Amino acid sequence: MAINCSSQLTEALNKPRNFQRKHIGEILLQTGIINPKQLQQAITEKAANYMHDRLGKVISKLGFATEHQIINALACSLEIPFVQLTSFDISQELIDQVPAEFARAHGLIPLILHSDRLVIALEDPTDTDTLNMLHFITGHIIEPVISSPEEIEYAISQHYGQSDDEDVLKELPTETKLSQWDEQQARKQAKDKPTVKLIHNLILDAINRHASDIHIRPKEHEIDILFRVDGSLIKIRSFDRSLLSASVARIKIIGGMNIAEHRVPQDGRTKVKTKNKVIDLRISIIPTIHGESVVLRILDTSASLKSIKNIGFTEQDSELFTQLVNKSSGLVLVTGPTGSGKSTTLYAALQEIKEREINIITVEDPVEYHVDDILQIQVHASIGYTFAKALRHILRHDPDAIMIGEIRDEETAKIAVESSLTGHLVLSTLHTNSAAATITRLLEIGIQPYLLNSTLLAVLAQRLVKRNCPHCLQEEEISVAVRKQLNLKPSDIFYKGKGCDHCHNVGYSGRLAVYELLTVNSEVQKLIQPKVNAADIEEAAIAGGMTPLTKRAIELAKQKSTSIEEVYRVRLS
Repeated sequence: MAINCSSQLTEALNKPRNFQRKHIGEILLQTGIINPKQLQQAITEKAANYMHDRLGKVISKLGFATEHQIINALACSLEIPFVQLTSFDISQELIDQVPAEFARAHGLIPLILHSDRLVIALEDPTDTDTLNMLHFITGHIIEPVISSPEEIEYAISQHYGQSDDEDVLKELPTETKLSQWDEQQARKQAKDKPTVKLIHNLILDAINRHASDIHIRPKEHEIDILFRVDGSLIKIRSFDRSLLSASVARIKIIGGMNIAEHRVPQDGRTKVKTKNKVIDLRISIIPTIHGESVVLRILDTSASLKSIKNIGFTEQDSELFTQLVNKSSGLVLVTGPTGSGKSTTLYAALQEIKEREINIITVEDPVEYHVDDILQIQVHASIGYTFAKALRHILRHDPDAIMIGEIRDEETAKIAVESSLTGHLVLSTLHTNSAAATITRLLEIGIQPYLLNSTLLAVLAQRLVKRNCPHCLQEEEISVAVRKQLNLKPSDIFYKGKGCDHCHNVGYSGRLAVYELLTVNSEVQKLIQPKVNAADIEEAAIAGGMTPLTKRAIELAKQKSTSIEEVYRVRLS
């Protein structure tokens, strides 16, 4: 059982131990979480492909057990407590004993002092090197306990983020906080240790919170720091406005931008390494009336890729989509706004088709995931290396399947369609609202109807909705106008998360994909003509078995998985 407060932890540490440790596989077998066949498969897979990973991690990767179950089994194996940190109260005195940089670098956090032992939560309690270093730093004997990496990362950002930034601010010279900096001062301060540390901590905190973007937003008297987490902008903290010049200058330096230019927007990029992962940062800076505003897009190119089965499709649609992407030629499009999970879906399709041992080439801007056995090309519009230009060269490189990051213009669309006509499987994205509107959009930009009839296999329109936190569900209040627009009965009851320790008081945890999958059957093909109405195509698709996106989202809300507020946000009219 997981422990979530200091009194429970003290009680668990006082219990005698028998030191008859069982193997983690044996514990998972005894508890019925896995069966002997799965255990043997995990052992074989570890020996073949994951020699440096622990068996528990391999079992989790194979989907035989959840991360929570693995951590619990490891805690039983090592006879140490498993601690949940979401509501654990940690004193600032203990936080001060472990340097922030050490805690971030090694993924650990102090919890309590127990019989002159410093109890530390970390992901790997058998890491003796880290425990010995911590003993040297603190002067205490270290007592390790186990917790999940996500909870440790969030606890570090919560307890160290604010205090560490305050320490950094104290290190800044007084005159820099009181006066307007000139260019020379900004350049100098951008390279000083406090500013470097402030920006470094900000980026690490965002990565630990699984943020997709960092916003540095200048106001008249202060700077707001916001993280985009699960699609929502969350204000993290505010700084004095006098820190803006040095902070922006530091970001310009790491992004390879012109530090002296303040009048026009600039774009840059860089990489940061954290915990054996390389994170790409795409930087956008634009001038505003209160100073330069900064957005850093965080791209974890080493992130785990999903399979088609894990996208969120129904079993029937999963089989159908798998069949579509395994065809030898044709065009499959995924549509939706920025941040709707299009790239995740396309990469899931690539994961499926690369098993066929074919030549797969992608052309992207940016390359969001790095995948072995696939040739990935980055476009560079600044030097004229566009999607269309890259595609012409790709076609001479003997591809079987091509993934185009985005169809942005008529030229790219025509090359994509012609490529699928000449025996290539082409996967791409397009910015349209619905699946049916994608067909009318392609016709509007100049693709001939007979070409679409011959090549287009399917269009997947998708959105992401926030997943309700299951620990704090409460009945959702829905206005009469919303019920009317979504055609909901007055008696229908829906739920949303209120906010609790488990979801860090936001009411949701993660996101879900909602979608509509339009397959181009004979009835839809008949309608692909100039000036066709998207409503007519949608009607034919529904008659052929397509479930509209809004209807599918309402079904998720009925299952308490998401809220009607989210359904209303992503609805298609």
